[in-house]
Amino acid sequence: MKPLHEGTAYRLLCTSRHLLAGVAVLLLVVLVSWVGSTPIQSIFPYAFAVGLVAWKHGMTAGFLFAGLATLAALATGAFPSREELSGQESGEGLYTYLKLSAVAAGVVLGKRARRA
Repeated sequence: MKPLHEGTAYRLLCTSRHLLAGVAVLLLVVLVSWVGSTPIQSIFPYAFAVGLVAWKHGMTAGFLFAGLATLAALATGAFPSREELSGQESGEGLYTYLKLSAVAAGVVLGKRARRA
């Protein structure tokens, strides 16, 4: 019998650990927003979740997770961020997605530069 650390179950657990942590951060942000009845409009918790996923899984997964984080921000009511931007939620959502995608790209490129 093989030790657990050599099997596919262990590899799957290690692979999904960062995904689970990112999803947990997003769920915590959503939960705090709904319980507090105040949306979290800061980009930092969303960027932290995107950075976790991008660090382990690469740029493509980071871009996909940036989209998920943007949808989480939309679900909590973080858009519009100011009263004068009311009715422009799609534009704000796109801008948020671009910022989170830049985080994913920065994390991956920083990791590559660190290895070199």
